[in-house]
Amino acid sequence: MAEQNQPKIGLALASGGARGAAHAGVLKVLAREGIPISAVSGSSIGAVVGGSYAAGLSPERIEEEWLNTDLPKVMRSFLPTFPRAGLSSGSGLRSYLRSTLGEIRIEDLPVPFAAVACDIDTGEAVVLGEGPLVDALRASSAIPGIFSPVRWGDRFLVDGGLVEPLPVRACRDLGAEIVIGVDIVPVPRPLSAERHRPGRRLPARLRKEPSARRSAASVARLRDEAFGEQPGAGRSVPGIYSILNQAVAILEQEILRLKLALWPADLLVRPDLSSVGVSYLHAAEGVRAGEEAMEASLPALRLLIEQATRAAESER
Repeated sequence: MAEQNQPKIGLALASGGARGAAHAGVLKVLAREGIPISAVSGSSIGAVVGGSYAAGLSPERIEEEWLNTDLPKVMRSFLPTFPRAGLSSGSGLRSYLRSTLGEIRIEDLPVPFAAVACDIDTGEAVVLGEGPLVDALRASSAIPGIFSPVRWGDRFLVDGGLVEPLPVRACRDLGAEIVIGVDIVPVPRPLSAERHRPGRRLPARLRKEPSARRSAASVARLRDEAFGEQPGAGRSVPGIYSILNQAVAILEQEILRLKLALWPADLLVRPDLSSVGVSYLHAAEGVRAGEEAMEASLPALRLLIEQATRAAESER
């Protein structure tokens, strides 16, 4: 195939928090197969990964950043500062991004890129296609209530996953003719699947201490009340955290379904992240899930490229 006739392939990377490690796996497979990416869009963690790739970071470097994520690094990013508009000002995340990406602007990136954020006043999706890259990534990933909104002109911007969890439209607007959508948006899990999880066993020397036994029992009661884990009572009543997580997943899936109906991707890649959960400490599993999903999708992608190339040649 003549290279000039090959279609421009775009990559739309979804929001999904810690599940974003899968994006690194997708990028690794595309690079290994020699499939060039001509445009990238992303929401939330998808913007962070996509913006890093568009800035020139290799998939291996992006994977390395995920694998080097440990609890202290995560806590620094979410360091509570209790500003007026959120638990954290986001300064830790901004410092990390700046140390990794520097001061580059979006319009100067080697690969066309757009981050999607949400205007907290109007609920509009805001596509950030120019301006400081780090600020755009901070805005796109500003989880409401956790991170303070980012001032962008006269707007206050928050997490793009609220309104555009998989920004296919933004990717097409960058000129992509084939859009690969990588969907890592959490899906609802049946709460009936919850099982009682016994608490961590105390060391033998502490099990002899009445105060330690009482403390352990109190923690177990609090855990059972919060998560609805009540053994011996049949199906337990879901706890507050389970209900909130489920509600968010339901809303995100409904938004995703509606957006994809309006702006479908040409190829939808859905890594199996059921075992990854929401932990940033399971990045290796997430990367592997992304690799496996993209590898399984390669035949379909090659067929799309072949069809688009033939169509372009027939028009000449």
